Amino acid sequence: MWKASAVVLAIVVAVAAGIFALPTVVTHMITDALRDRTSAEDVQLSITDSPRLVFGEIGALDGVVRQGRIGKVFVRELTLTGTNLRFDMGALLSDRKLTLTGAEHVEMRGVVDEDAIRDLITNSADKFSDVAVTVHPGSVLVTAKTRAFGQTFEVTLEGGFTIVSGDLYYKAQSIRARGMGLNVLSLDGLFPDVLVARAGTLPFGLAFETVEAKDNVVILTAGK
Repeated sequence: MWKASAVVLAIVVAVAAGIFALPTVVTHMITDALRDRTSAEDVQLSITDSPRLVFGEIGALDGVVRQGRIGKVFVRELTLTGTNLRFDMGALLSDRKLTLTGAEHVEMRGVVDEDAIRDLITNSADKFSDVAVTVHPGSVLVTAKTRAFGQTFEVTLEGGFTIVSGDLYYKAQSIRARGMGLNVLSLDGLFPDVLVARAGTLPFGLAFETVEAKDNVVILTAGK
């Protein structure tokens, strides 16, 4: 009898230990998923208010991802917040895969600075050099140099980020180039739209929702 009681007690203790350890396990899994998806240098995450975590429910989640990427663009900082999130517990336990199935609220907010936009433009237009970027509220101004017809032209692009069918693009609304003397070229349409990130690029099935240009930075938000 005492052996059976000991076995039952051991099972109860093991189950209890597993339940208490679950928040740490899930936190590590979400942290790893964010790091893998964004190639981030640093990820910090906190899970709180989750008495039903064993059933795949997270009461509240807060996280910060630093020095990562979304598609082709470098993101200085990403913040992740969520309440009453639900995920597939079976997939977590069997495949160590975190699949978000629903949430009362979940939002990811990314900060893209002028240096990141400069790198994006430089990498997307191999004929441009000396690229400089200035972000103003509502617009992104890019200046660069390019060679054509045996001379150097000063190029000015006005544009910004936009969301099309869930994908994130950088588009130039107008392009102007001025060379020596009075030589002026119209280059509208010659700088192709840059597909920055597909909708499926974001973690946990989140989708791009808004883009806002402020002083010196562009703010991206995504949700579900």
